[in-house]
Amino acid sequence: MIFSLLIVDDDEDIRLILKSVLSTVESLQLSEATDLREARRVLSKEKFDGIVLDHRLPDGNGEELLQEINRGDFSQQPALVMHTARDDELLHKTWLAMGALAILKKPFSPLEFVDQLRAQFGF
Repeated sequence: MIFSLLIVDDDEDIRLILKSVLSTVESLQLSEATDLREARRVLSKEKFDGIVLDHRLPDGNGEELLQEINRGDFSQQPALVMHTARDDELLHKTWLAMGALAILKKPFSPLEFVDQLRAQFGF
């Protein structure tokens, strides 16, 4: 079974690193978006099993998209993992209460990040 994953991050280096290490995972289909506008467009056209969502994006923050998904603004409710450089425990608890499966911290080890995604998404 194919697991479809959307990576939403404005940092091209992070997207390239994640795509590189995740490309080794069999039966994983990757897509990407660089900002909220692009993520919304992609989510309105394609179905995803999971999303890796950056907190800070050039046109807003990932929390906005998390709220939209929870509100049912899209025809799907994919599992979602937030990732951020912010070390704000209250904010992390808020995202978890909003439905995020986990909060993954930047900077990260790419291989450990993939292991954490495997544990959260089950691919």
